[in-house]
Amino acid sequence: MIQALQFSGSSTEGLEEWDELPAYCDHTLLTLPLGLRWQRDWLASRFADNAVRWERVKAAYREIANGFQAADLDFLVLKGFSHCPDFVADPRHRVQYDLDVLLPAQRTQEARGIARRLGYEPIAARNRLPVDHLPTLIRKTGWEWRGNYFDPDLPLSLELHFRLWDEQTEKIRIEGLEEFWDRRERRCVDGVRFTGLCRMDALGYASLHLLRHLLRGDLRPAHVYELASFHEGTVDDAAFWEAWRTTHSDSLRRVEAICAGIAQAWFGCRLSEPMQDEMERLPAPVQRWLAEYAFSPLESLFRPNKDELWLHLSLLDSAGAKAAIVRRRLLPVSLPGPIDATHVPAQDVTIAIRLRSYWRYGIFLAGRTVHHAAALPGVVFGGVRWFLLGVDLSREYWRFFLAAGLFDFGLFVYFLLYNLYLLQLGFGERFLGFVSSAMLAGSIAGSIPAGVAIQRFGLRNVLLGGFVTVALLSAIRANVTEGPVLIALAAVAGFAASIWAVAISPCVAQLTTQKNRALGFSLVFSSGIGIGVLGGVIGGRLPTWFGRIGSRPVGAAQYRASLLVGCTIVLLAAWPLRRLHLDRGTGNVRMRFPGPGLVRYLLVAAVWNLGTGAFNPFFSAYFARLRTGVETIGVIFSAAQLAQVTAVLMAPVVLRRLGLIRGISWMQGLTGVALLLLAAAVGPLFGALAYATFMVFQYMSEPGLYTLLMDSVPEEERSSASALNFMIASSAQAVAAAVSGAAIEKTGYGPMLILAACVCIVAGVLFRTLLKSPQTPR
Repeated sequence: MIQALQFSGSSTEGLEEWDELPAYCDHTLLTLPLGLRWQRDWLASRFADNAVRWERVKAAYREIANGFQAADLDFLVLKGFSHCPDFVADPRHRVQYDLDVLLPAQRTQEARGIARRLGYEPIAARNRLPVDHLPTLIRKTGWEWRGNYFDPDLPLSLELHFRLWDEQTEKIRIEGLEEFWDRRERRCVDGVRFTGLCRMDALGYASLHLLRHLLRGDLRPAHVYELASFHEGTVDDAAFWEAWRTTHSDSLRRVEAICAGIAQAWFGCRLSEPMQDEMERLPAPVQRWLAEYAFSPLESLFRPNKDELWLHLSLLDSAGAKAAIVRRRLLPVSLPGPIDATHVPAQDVTIAIRLRSYWRYGIFLAGRTVHHAAALPGVVFGGVRWFLLGVDLSREYWRFFLAAGLFDFGLFVYFLLYNLYLLQLGFGERFLGFVSSAMLAGSIAGSIPAGVAIQRFGLRNVLLGGFVTVALLSAIRANVTEGPVLIALAAVAGFAASIWAVAISPCVAQLTTQKNRALGFSLVFSSGIGIGVLGGVIGGRLPTWFGRIGSRPVGAAQYRASLLVGCTIVLLAAWPLRRLHLDRGTGNVRMRFPGPGLVRYLLVAAVWNLGTGAFNPFFSAYFARLRTGVETIGVIFSAAQLAQVTAVLMAPVVLRRLGLIRGISWMQGLTGVALLLLAAAVGPLFGALAYATFMVFQYMSEPGLYTLLMDSVPEEERSSASALNFMIASSAQAVAAAVSGAAIEKTGYGPMLILAACVCIVAGVLFRTLLKSPQTPR
């Protein structure tokens, strides 16, 4: 249908086969524009009816104009026949259902009184969305809707406007509108003399009107077609567009450029050079919306959506204004106006008419409710898509993101089940401790070699080899039962896994820009936490599923099969990674001794990890001391993981407001406060809340810490800096865990948690005093 109305390359192919075409054209008000290009009998009958309607519009206008002029009321005509000839060549080619007139705000009630004396009555009052005019007035002639959009007997409505734009509702300020009244001019259309907007301001108001309906989700395609016609007809009028550029305000030209972009996208109209320049100056989010969602208002006729919401939010600066718009669009509280028997006088409304009116209104209201409900999933998906489009992260970043997700998911499944597998083999907790210690020692030992390998062979190659090696070693560990060999393999696996810990920071740093780096880290870390929740749920059920497949009780064989599933998922992570384009290394580069700035960072990082590492390994034992059941501990852990996701995603916003150093410092201090709350906890509920707070502030600081580390060193030193950071953090956590374990046995959790809290607070103070925001490398 839209293709038939293109200003270049139009085509009516396939229209004959579309049975719903007449209904679609009538509903979108595109019937008459189509009839000017495509001759059909059903179109001709509509032109005939509309010609009769135009004569009645002229008569109605003259009556109203005479009444206003008799009272010395100054007014001007908006829309309707005033759009001729720039938007529509002939008023008979435009269907008009109401008369819109603009008056000084202080005289609208006087005009309303005149209209009432002429027989116009307000439509029955209902709570409706705010508009720019008084309640619509109509003549209640007894006419009722019979399905003919061009019925000559359909009475004309009257709307008395007191403003051109509703800033309070839309939260968008448009400057210079008060000047429209001063530029009004006398005109004549088909023998009808009237005062209207000047040509330039007619474009401005048509754009405002279009944008208002667009943002409220009820844009009619005919509005866009008329605007496209204006642009096509004035594209070569250089004097007009030069005057437009110097007369209309920046805020109004922005609205006009948005609407011009939609008109061009839909109908292929040409745009003047000044308008094209204005479109190029539109904010990046608005340009992105036009590129991605310009056709969404058309699509909403067939598939409910609220994609215009993202445009609206892009035009707002205030967080409060954005919240108000989201609330209004997603949770509408205003009821629609009446839809039936609106032209029937009150004294003629019978019980049957009233019941039919209630019935049709109920059906309409139910339909709107279903529409809003059906649109909600799309709004959620669209919001995520809009957010991802806005962060401007590259395709390469998302490939890395997928690889990281698969790797994390496979390892979460593996590590959840591995200790349980060892228990199935008959090993005890003491042996499990040896395995964990060996793996940690291997990780620490592998951190520096991993950095050297990355510098020599490149991030992608080393990371790809690390993924494959971890998957193979994990599979071997799942099939070996000798204790000494298992401990040795754990150390080797820790050595290989250190590659991921060292490479993740320089990978994210290379695949992001300074502007979106904190967000890039946030997405990777928050998704890793969320995947941990999913990995725990699925991994915990895998042995049972394998038991059902083999009709056997769950034992070592089922755990082994589940571990191999985890290994396979880790191996799958190599698939997106192999297509990743990262640096190939810089040749024979040696690890450099860290500069003073990096030394200060690592010193503070060591203090921070001493504080957090004193409690993290003892989470489950702490809650067991509070007489918390195992299932409840699991729920607390899952809830804390979800809280971490929120915290990490919020981190860029917090860091942007507080600043990098100040934000990290506050988060570390609040982590210490949470540890004090844990020390004071006397029951599971209070302890759970304190633990969630501890996890939120601890992990909220991570994106900032990694951003600070990567921005503080030259690109060629990022791998070595990441390796040093990992080694220092792991060593500090290992020391903290060993010391805290001994301290807890002697004094209990309280004194240890108080000491850990003090260490975290000291780390926050050291961040503010020893570190500065990165300016120059090193």
